[in-house]
Amino acid sequence: MRVGAALADTFLMQAQAIEKISNGDRVREHTAPTVNQRIDRMTQAELDAAVAAGSEAIARRLMRLDYEWDVDRALMVNFALAGAASLATGLLRYKRTPLFSPRRKGFLYFFGAQLGFLLWHGAVGWCPPASLFRRLGFRTQREIEAERSQLRDALSLINPG
Repeated sequence: MRVGAALADTFLMQAQAIEKISNGDRVREHTAPTVNQRIDRMTQAELDAAVAAGSEAIARRLMRLDYEWDVDRALMVNFALAGAASLATGLLRYKRTPLFSPRRKGFLYFFGAQLGFLLWHGAVGWCPPASLFRRLGFRTQREIEAERSQLRDALSLINPG
């Protein structure tokens, strides 16, 4: 019975932790509330399932969190891959244009737009691709760390010592 009451307190702390996450998390602040709520529900379902399954499931979930990509990491990989492809394609097309013809620079403009988005994300904490990645379910580092902390708290309540 004591463990059940402690777990109920842990779940109350989870709701408070979600509030604390959103303060100062620029990506989360710029994400649509429905997307944040969906991500929070998915996180809560993972927490509930792990806690209900016991300490081994919590340990497995903690290991999976170590390999989960946050939205910033996904954005940087996206910018690197798409930027390299658009720059290479743009330079190739530019080089292959006949000497006295207008230069084809379309892919180079795409590369410039990507650099602008990268700058925008660094300054403001949001850019259009961030919305896409959030809708795909990528979480912020703070959200991942909050789940990790809650799982550790639940593990310490299940296995005191």
